[in-house]
Amino acid sequence: MTNVTGDYTDCTPLLGDRAALDSFYEEHGYLFLRNALDRDLVRTVAEQMREGLVALGAADPQATLEELTIDSFESVDEVAMHDYVKYDAFWNDPSTIKVFEQVFGEPVFVFLSTTIRYYPSQAGSEQPSFHYLTPFHQDGFYIGPNQDFRTFWIPLIRTTRESGGVALADGSHRRGKRDHVLNESFRRFGHPVRGIPPTEVSEDEHLLHSPMEPGDILLFHAHMCHKSIPNLSKNPRLMRMSMDTRVQPAKSHRGFNALTPWTESAKDASKGIMAKITGTPIEVE
Repeated sequence: MTNVTGDYTDCTPLLGDRAALDSFYEEHGYLFLRNALDRDLVRTVAEQMREGLVALGAADPQATLEELTIDSFESVDEVAMHDYVKYDAFWNDPSTIKVFEQVFGEPVFVFLSTTIRYYPSQAGSEQPSFHYLTPFHQDGFYIGPNQDFRTFWIPLIRTTRESGGVALADGSHRRGKRDHVLNESFRRFGHPVRGIPPTEVSEDEHLLHSPMEPGDILLFHAHMCHKSIPNLSKNPRLMRMSMDTRVQPAKSHRGFNALTPWTESAKDASKGIMAKITGTPIEVE
């Protein structure tokens, strides 16, 4: 199954109803919240990402966020970019934590590991490259030991159907963990990455994707099957800029990835999330 068949359901009206919110999440494995975050804070982080791309020589210093483009994702030092984006301050801002706690219904802990993404449009490219995107996978396959965390994905500028984002297989979390196999079509740091074969995602697990605005949140279960949709925007040729982290109940055990910044995990492919993504030996949890 490869084609999107529907939109995310807007769960914002459920925020005041604990039972309804939990019921939707348990059935579908995700929540989509419109305009839940402080837009000024989101804009600040987006500007930090733009400044990082400029400082690393990848983007035009005169370009606005809406005009920004780079030659390719691979042309930018992914580890160095983390020095410019102050995502920990954003995730732990009181207004953001309030939303997290409203979703969980209890105090939370925000992972120290955040992924930042800045994908230029490949529309019209003679040799488009998408190997840095992610195949179908479950974050709970990579991250543990507890599986009660939720992934929070946010756009830093608006996304469209053409600029892509995250596609979710509705309700797929209910089948638990699935096998992940090495996929040569997708690579990180020179290694093929593990993913779920598309044939292992049922036609009944409808693939969902919707355009999003800064301030929107998409959050989902550790066992949710999901994948990247490539950026093929044409008019305008939008960059896709986003970031994602994981949040868990404050009372839960904190594993290696909860306590280790992404940059540290990425430097050592034998540990943490990078080990399972690339299939290298894992020594710590």
